Amino acid sequence: MNNSRFVTYPSTVELNSNYKVMLIDATAEELAQLERFLQTSQTNFDVYLYQGSTGDLEWLNYASYDSKLTLIKDTSEVRITPNSVRYQSNLLEHFEHIELDLVDKLML
Repeated sequence: MNNSRFVTYPSTVELNSNYKVMLIDATAEELAQLERFLQTSQTNFDVYLYQGSTGDLEWLNYASYDSKLTLIKDTSEVRITPNSVRYQSNLLEHFEHIELDLVDKLML
């Protein structure tokens, strides 16, 4: 059973075993594609969603700190941690890569 979910401002999630990703300024089309991917994924994700227009930097700071990966749309004006990744049209590739890495680790 898949327990992935989107987490939107001002919500947060309690500690659990889901893989947490911060996603900044994704388009509606990207979110629809991601939703379909999450429905069939073997990995459970908590995906924090943030739009730059939200403007709550305290929540952004918390969510990005809580996440293992921060993905920022290349057209976004949001700038955060040096370990964040900017993406263009390849959003699902990042989630597929995470899933493959986690499956590989389970096989070892």
